Amino acid sequence: MKSLKNFNRIIYCLIFICCCSKLFSQHHSIQQIDTLLIKTNEELRTQISNKDLIIWNQKIIKEAIQNNYPKGEAWGYANIANRLWLVGEFKKAIEYLNYAEEKSKKINDDFLAGKINQEYSQVYNRMNLPKMALDYNLKAMRSALRLKKDNQDCRFFLRYVYSTRAVYFNGIERSDSSLIYLHKAMKIDPNPLDIGHVAYHYTQYNWNLDSANYYFKKAFNQLETKRFKHNKYQRAVVLYDYGSFMQVQKKNNEAIDAFTKSAALAKEINRPQLVLSNYKLLASVYKELKEADKEVEYLNKATSLKDSIDNDQSKAITLAFNKISKKEEEEKKQKTKFQTALWYGGISLLIVTVLSLYFYLQIKKKKKRLIESKTIILQQEEEAKILKRKLNENHDQLIQLAKKNSAGFLALFQETYPEVSQLLLKINPYLSLSDLSFSAMIFLGFSSKEIAQYSSMEHRSVQTKKYRLRKKLNLEAETDLYQFIRSISEVQ
Repeated sequence: MKSLKNFNRIIYCLIFICCCSKLFSQHHSIQQIDTLLIKTNEELRTQISNKDLIIWNQKIIKEAIQNNYPKGEAWGYANIANRLWLVGEFKKAIEYLNYAEEKSKKINDDFLAGKINQEYSQVYNRMNLPKMALDYNLKAMRSALRLKKDNQDCRFFLRYVYSTRAVYFNGIERSDSSLIYLHKAMKIDPNPLDIGHVAYHYTQYNWNLDSANYYFKKAFNQLETKRFKHNKYQRAVVLYDYGSFMQVQKKNNEAIDAFTKSAALAKEINRPQLVLSNYKLLASVYKELKEADKEVEYLNKATSLKDSIDNDQSKAITLAFNKISKKEEEEKKQKTKFQTALWYGGISLLIVTVLSLYFYLQIKKKKKRLIESKTIILQQEEEAKILKRKLNENHDQLIQLAKKNSAGFLALFQETYPEVSQLLLKINPYLSLSDLSFSAMIFLGFSSKEIAQYSSMEHRSVQTKKYRLRKKLNLEAETDLYQFIRSISEVQ
């Protein structure tokens, strides 16, 4: 086994040397540089080490500079950032993305903008900053949706954006939204990683072990195809998800085997975050088996690795927030300039208005009408304030009633937001009071976990109730239940 690994390393080194000698023995056109940075870089990701791939991109960046091609520079920096965050070097990754963003400022290219924003989102997700991750991922998705649909690279990029968005939603317990984006990704290009995540969803949320087993078989079959057979990262992720599937079924030996193999692969390809996740779950399995020595061994490994990751993460967070502060300062300066221009414009407008009104107000009748108009406007504003205050008071009261599981919750909700229940009943007149009350809590933004807590239900029962409500409302699989119910007042 050891000799085989050494042989593989020699082969990869030869591939790298061959690629570099072929690549840099000649000058390349801008179009060739694009191909190298997008297609060839993707192929080399699973063939050479992160360090070698970074060196390879640095050489292409050098050639892009010689060609006065800032787009090539920006793409190369984004590729390097991708390698860095994967191994937990978040601070360096953000620095390279800052370089890429600076170079791309005057370039109108949706693919490049999407790539940079997507890499930012991945860094922030690994740094446990979910809001920033989703914000940057949304920017990347908007760019990706504007790309050509008949271009394979563009389609695969959109799949990548959908796939990671699913992971982010899963991290904030938005499992329904996560599943929707997994299916969107699989519709473009089914791959073992996304299929394994769907299986994991059925393991952890829908508790449908038959469906989970079906998708795991599908994922492992794909891993044996020519395209994915040597993709160690996807195999490591699928094994991690499969280990969770075995653990849920109390098949602890199978779980240990899956987590151990996943950790070994993740270590081999330098994915510390995945190694850490496997160590944590191995410790939990050994705890169930009451093997204290093994539990302590993996807890110590996890703690040591987490300290290493956290050290770089704290530096990266400082850099990220410095960037945000700098951006806010620039926006503040722009706002000040705008306000100054607005102030001078306002003075000019005021002078013109006063001169015009001087003659206009000479006519008594016109003056009277103007006063009356102002009075009406003031009355309307006062009425609007009263209505808004009442709505806010009712909203706060609704939240409290929901938390207490009070019988008066639904009645007050229907009084405050009558259009919600009315439209739901238009869709299905046979909805029960329980269905309407459940929909009301979704409309108010309660998560599945909160609904279970305040309604004295099990989390599994909440997922079942959501599934049945979707059927009663005739919602398609891709439709997000939360977004649908919240959009009802806007439709009305």
